[in-house]
Amino acid sequence: MNRAELKGKILQVMNEKLGLQGVTELDELMRLNNDLRIDSIMLVQLIVYIEVELQLEIPEDEVDPRVFQTVGSLLDFLETLQPTSGTSIQ
Repeated sequence: MNRAELKGKILQVMNEKLGLQGVTELDELMRLNNDLRIDSIMLVQLIVYIEVELQLEIPEDEVDPRVFQTVGSLLDFLETLQPTSGTSIQ
């Protein structure tokens, strides 16, 4: 999956699963907390949805707050992840 597709999937997850209102596109400089109003609970939910919906494995020891500062830093991190080895949850 290329970066643009990944960004589209993240936008879809944020809108459908987190219920963000009025977000039609993501800019890489957008801050998750300040610009998108994603709080700490929503951030945990986002991590779970990324694992389930995008089928990417996020190792617990690699969850660094700096990864979740901006859309760009999140995309950089997601590009380094491996697909999950198990079956997807439908």
